[in-house]
Amino acid sequence: MNIQVWTDTDLHGAGSALVLKWLYKDAKTFSINDVTEYTFTGKFKGAQESLDHYDRVYIIDLDLTPEQIKLADKPNVVVVDAHKNHTKHKELYSKAKTILDDSYYSCVDLILDKFDKHLQHLTDKQKELLEYISTYDWYNTKHKESLKLNAIYYNLNSPKTEKFIAAFIDGYREFTIHEKNAIKLYFKKFKDQIDTGEVFTGMIKDYSVVATFANYAINELAHFLLKKYNTDISIIVNTQAKTVSFRRSKESNIDVSILATKLCGGGGHAAAAGGKLTEQFANLTKTFVPC
Repeated sequence: MNIQVWTDTDLHGAGSALVLKWLYKDAKTFSINDVTEYTFTGKFKGAQESLDHYDRVYIIDLDLTPEQIKLADKPNVVVVDAHKNHTKHKELYSKAKTILDDSYYSCVDLILDKFDKHLQHLTDKQKELLEYISTYDWYNTKHKESLKLNAIYYNLNSPKTEKFIAAFIDGYREFTIHEKNAIKLYFKKFKDQIDTGEVFTGMIKDYSVVATFANYAINELAHFLLKKYNTDISIIVNTQAKTVSFRRSKESNIDVSILATKLCGGGGHAAAAGGKLTEQFANLTKTFVPC
């Protein structure tokens, strides 16, 4: 079979693509495109003529908008995702096969569950790797290896996902010297942002907020701020990428995907979401004050 994969450019997206690579281990062609929700439209439009050459085109771990759903809705497309906003628009698909379920924390877990009977051949090392990837979550740092794998992924040059899959195709293993250095660099930059970044506080309705600017180790920084300042929501503004990331504390009940949608035209999960840096969001933050 000829397989094409479109996946999010992060550790969960890479892990999801890796499961499909193992699922279609005998595929004649297996091509990967790592994108974001913001770059998907342009790149997918540019690939329209080649889509018919593939038996199946997987779109995984991408929180597609209604407009993007129309673009992706094709007979040979399979859409797999666990983002809340995306699952709400499931009925917009009429041609593509969909596996959309926001009860799963990650797309990795969703794919593993739905294709379980076809993945019995996975080795213990491959299962171990997926355990580390799927539990990459600072609410409960179950495995330090999860954080290290994320650092390795983000230090890869493009195409990140292809390189990550090639490096870990056999499953979890001891890290190379180069990978260990990448991990050290990642967390050095993380510490530098903690030491030098200016932090602001404010309120969104009845919820306390802490916010800062960063373009690196965003997930780690967001959860660090939640713990340090004991707030409901942390916000990281990436002025380089012009994006905004939202995280909520484990104790809070706010759905930050709603904030990301309303303020930034984005989406995500109840505990982790993001969107574009908009004028509406910028106006809201004018009420924030430095810590």
